[in-house]
Formats: sequence, structure tokens, C-alpha cells
Amino acid sequence: MQYPLLRFAILAALPMSAQAASIDDTSVPKEIETVKVQGEQLKHPITLISPGKSTLELDDIQREQAHNIGELVMKMPGVSLDGGARPGSERINVWGFSHPSALSIRVDGAPVGFQQYRYGSFFLDPQLLRSVRLIKGDHNVRASLGAFAGSFVMETKEATDFLDPDSSIGAMAQAGFNSVNHQWKRSVTTYGASDSGWSVLLHGSRRDADDIELGNGDVFTFSGYRQHSLLGKVRYQSDAHNMMFSHTRYDDQGRKPWANRRGAMPSVTPYKIKKYGSYDAALYAASVDNHYREYTSTLNYHYQPYNDYIDTSVVIAHSQNHRYWERPDSTYQSYITSGQYGHQVWLSYERWFAELTNTSHFGDHEVMVGAQYQNQDRNSHVYNHTYRKKPEKNYGYFTPSFEPSGEQQTASVFVQDKYFITPDLELTASLRYSHIRSQGVPNAAPDYNDPSVGHDYSAVSHQGWEPRIALTYDLSSATQIKAAYAYGLKAPTIDELYTVQFSRASKRAATSRDLSVTRINAYLLGVSDKRQNALFEGDHLATEVTLFWNDVIHDVAQRRGVNATKQKEGYYTNLDGLYTYGFDAQVQYRLNDWFTDASVSMVRGKHKGSLRDSTGDDEYWYDNPPLSASLGVGHQLTDTIEVAWQGQYWDEQDRIPENPSLHTANVASDAYFFQNLYGEWTPRDDFTLRATIANLTDQYYTPYLSAGVPAAGRDVRINATIKF
Repeated sequence: MQYPLLRFAILAALPMSAQAASIDDTSVPKEIETVKVQGEQLKHPITLISPGKSTLELDDIQREQAHNIGELVMKMPGVSLDGGARPGSERINVWGFSHPSALSIRVDGAPVGFQQYRYGSFFLDPQLLRSVRLIKGDHNVRASLGAFAGSFVMETKEATDFLDPDSSIGAMAQAGFNSVNHQWKRSVTTYGASDSGWSVLLHGSRRDADDIELGNGDVFTFSGYRQHSLLGKVRYQSDAHNMMFSHTRYDDQGRKPWANRRGAMPSVTPYKIKKYGSYDAALYAASVDNHYREYTSTLNYHYQPYNDYIDTSVVIAHSQNHRYWERPDSTYQSYITSGQYGHQVWLSYERWFAELTNTSHFGDHEVMVGAQYQNQDRNSHVYNHTYRKKPEKNYGYFTPSFEPSGEQQTASVFVQDKYFITPDLELTASLRYSHIRSQGVPNAAPDYNDPSVGHDYSAVSHQGWEPRIALTYDLSSATQIKAAYAYGLKAPTIDELYTVQFSRASKRAATSRDLSVTRINAYLLGVSDKRQNALFEGDHLATEVTLFWNDVIHDVAQRRGVNATKQKEGYYTNLDGLYTYGFDAQVQYRLNDWFTDASVSMVRGKHKGSLRDSTGDDEYWYDNPPLSASLGVGHQLTDTIEVAWQGQYWDEQDRIPENPSLHTANVASDAYFFQNLYGEWTPRDDFTLRATIANLTDQYYTPYLSAGVPAAGRDVRINATIKF
């Protein structure tokens, strides 16, 4: 549920064609011409865009005071937080897809993400962001390859977000407190702009938190952390030239379980106390000292002269993700299996990304051509003290068999034509070709580098075409209908291609280089309507309904049950596929100083045959969230004070596989309802006090996608902002 406070009002009386253009299906936003429109300005403007798209703006982000990106974006219909209350475990689920490789996330144009067993996938302090755009489904030609769930386009803060019209330099300090984990937040932002076109912003923040308290009063152990974030941004704009450089850093440290996406820690038995020497040592034996770091640098250049044929954008980005964790010294003499990694673990990703696009106008056609290149290098290794004397395990230094190292290079070219058939009818067609080359890295341990059992780390390539088409029709100045289809492609990941078992395994010892690409037939049909004076004089009403159907072909899954019977076979295989379907429905209503938002979202679907036996009966798809509904009501009490209430309902989820332990840690969940309160006080232009109470009644509940982990209890969030 969203309570948008856009910087510029969007008038509900504008034609739907103009409203649909408020979000661009691209990874890098383009400059648009500013048009002054006389009319009523809403304090909380209507922000529904078009079917299948959602947005959050700066005021939405600041109001929520979210702990992480997943908690922030789950305010969008069709989006769920996949992961428990423990920081570092969160993933994002869109329309029933949770795998990190099924979602495209760009920050200032740079693709980002992380993937490790029972760990989260995307980390960034939400306070660094000025906007979040979501295009649901695989309907964005510029998204990262395989984005079956959808694509997020995120922008970091700009100096112009905070400068007054008559100011050229300024600073802002923020301090906040969250009660559920006694978290203190501090940040300082400085910014400036000159008449010559230059602007600069520097932002630094820190969060220190203890363990989270659950709704039943229990403390969720090993959920505290220390986080540091940094943003530096420089922009230059002059006539046809617009150049921007941004750099973000994220650092998270704390004691965590080695498999972070889990519930309560194992009980400490007398045997474990005797084994490790004390209660504290036994407790810490199940946890690790965790350190995660992420660095992203992006250079954007946009050239837009007064020319119908040249509108060029260039993006060059570099990002790094590093996770290092170490078990306590007390565990070095204990037996740790290879499946538990080791006593020291390193995993890193390094990405280089480049994109070039140009848009031209030929009569009624807007044609965009482009090319993308991404090189992703993954480095994984451990030190396991248990194997220090075993040469077949390289004396403890090796790459985990289930988390291989490797490099994946993706090159794509695409063309898109927007054909304005009539003023009310638009046809958008695109075609993309991608070539993916994957190269494994031989393991230093002979147990995982034995060609005789099928350990083959040599390169393998995949390629294919992706056509997309969309039709948008304005029935009137208020009502729009949209239909879209995409035939998307997803290549196997390094994890899937090069995962092996040790050479003496009785079955499935080999790599999986014979995997084929996964395909999706993605369908979307939606209608949106925005009008004034719908119920009362001077009111604004917007509604939107989006239907979707996703048919996935040849999904990649681990061999299980009857599929895992032969030695020298790969650990992964292609199965028949799966399908998901459902709808999102939204309503936004504005009347005088009142604002109301409501939404309902449903996702259903099954796997074609079970994951244990592809010839068996279809079974429920385990990543489908339950039906959800939200309602929010707010009131602008005075010029300086506003308050809002929000209720969220999640239905029970008993549509799960018969053998969930084969596929996921998700278990059936009960229905639950929780409430949030929001308040904002701005006594003067340079000071704002925000208060949020999340889970107002301190409900104890376990979300379905949290892998059985309870959610956090009541959280009182206070944030004060002062500008200088």
C-alpha cells in the first residue's frame, strides 16, 4: 500500500496517454520536457501508472523508514518479502518468482544482486533512494536476461531533491530510532548545485541494532547488525548533454547463522556444552562472524540534441559483492562436513556492465536500438579445518561442490518500435538476441575435479531470440486498456551448470553442462481508469486491474527422487515447467484533505509434474505467496500535520507441495492481519519529524515466504530531519 507524496502533482484529468508515460520501460530514466499545467494540485496525488507498473517516490521511502529494500517494495501490489525477520536473509518475490536470477534490479543503471545458499539477494539502505519503479513480468526489453519476475529501476538521491529554488548549497542531518531492535540510525547529507550545470551530493549513514523482538516477546537471536552506507553523486547538465556519476557502498557486520535464512537457533544440549566446553561456546558454534560488503559505481551519459534521430544513452557500471564469514575458534577442533561449508568462507561477485541505446523518431514510429554486455565473475572458496590432512580435499582449501566458481558473459542486441497507429492506439514490438557464455573454474580438491565421473568445467554457450509485443488503447481520456506478450529466455546459472558431487558419490556426480535454456510465455491484460468528480464534486478516483499468466518451459531443478538414479549425471536437469497466474487490483481515492489507497493481489500456479518425479501429478508451486489485501486511510489534519492508518491482510497458505522438504523450507502458514500507523509533523521548512508504528497490535505471525521464521513484533520508528 502506498501513500505517495510526489514532488510534482499528477492531475487526474490528463489524458491516459500522458499518464502512462510517467514511467519509462528503461533502466536509465531520460530527461523529459517540463510542461506547466494549470489545475488543482493534490497533496497526495494519484500515482497509478498503467497496468503492470508501480512506483514509490522519495516521500514514500522516507515515510516507511524500512529496515531493508524488501520491506520497502512489498508495499507494491504483487510484491512479497521472501525471507524472515533476520537482516541479510531477505529476497524479493514478484508474482510467484523468488529466485535472484529471475529479477532484474538496477541502481542508477547498474545491475546488482547476490546469490548464496540461504542468504539474501539484494542489499542497499533504502534511505539512499529517491525513487523505485517496477515493471512486473518479463515485459521490459532492457531488463537483465531472465527477468521472469520483473525489473526494478531504482534511482539514488539527487542534490535537486533537497535544494530550495534560491539555494545553491545545503546540508541535512537525520537521526532515528527503531524500538523492535533498539536500532539507532544516523545520517548526514551535503549537496550543492551551480548555475553552470554541476550538482554534487554526498551521503553517509550508519545503523546499529540489537537482536529483534518477536510478537510473542521472544528475542530472535543473532539478528543484530552494524551497517554503514555511502553515496556519492555528481551530475553535469548543459544543453543536450547530461552526465551523471554515482558510487554506493554498503557494509554489514554481525553475528549470524551460517545459513542465514532460518528460524530459531538449534537448542544447546548437555552433549554440546560438554563438546564445546561451555554454554556460550556451544551457542556460538552454530553461528558465524559475518561480513558483507557491496560497491557499485556507475557512469551515465545522455545526449539529446534537438534532433528526431539522435537520443543516445550510455551506461558503464562496475559492482562488487563480497561475503566473508568465519566460525568461532571453539569450532576448529570440531567436525564440520563439506555441506556445512567450512571454518572460513569467501564468496564474491564482480560485474562489468555496458549499455548503449539510441532512440529515433520516424513519422509515427519511435525506434530504439541498443546493445548490452555484462561480465559476471564469481569466486567461491572455503577453508575447512576438518580436512586439513586430506589431500583429496586439498588440505581443507577448496571450492564447495554446490557453490562453484565461474564466469558468465552475456551479450545482447535489441530493437524496439513504438508505432502510434492513431492518437489513441499504440503498438510496441521488440526483438532481442542474446548470447551467453559460461565458464567454470576447476576445483583445487581432487574429490570435485575428477573427469572420470563427469566433472567438466569447460565452457558452454546458450543463445536465443526474445520477441515482445504490447498494445495500448485509450478508450477515453480516462480509461486505458493494455495487452502484452513476451517470449523470454533464461540461461542456466553458474550454480546450476557446474555443481557437482564428490567423485565417490553413488549418483549425480557430474556437472550439468547439458542444460538447455528456460523459456517463458508471459501474458498481461490490464485496464486502468482515472477520473475527477466520480462520487463527489472535486474528488479524484483511480482504479487499475492487471491480469497475468506466466507459462514457464523447461525449468531447471535439482534431480530428486526418480530423477536421481544414475551416476555420472548432472546434479541439475530440465523439467517440464510451471505456470503461475493471478491479478493485482488497486484503488486510489482523494477527497479534500483525505486520501485512501487499497489493493488486492492473488497468485496461483503449479509445477508441471512434481519436482521429485516429472511424470507425477502437478503440484503447487512453492514460491506462490498467499492472497493479500491492504487498505489505508489518511488525513491532512493541518498544513503541518498528517496522519494515516494501514491494515494488511494475508490469507492462509496451504497450497504447498506434498513433500515441501524436497523443494523449500517454506511451510503452510495461517492467515494474519496487522496494522501500521504513520504520522508526520513539519512545523517549518527545515525540520520534519516522522513516526511510524509497524505491527501496531504486536501480532505474532509467520509469513509463508519466511521459511518458517516469525515476523518482527511491534516496531515504533522515529525519525527527525533537519536541513541547514
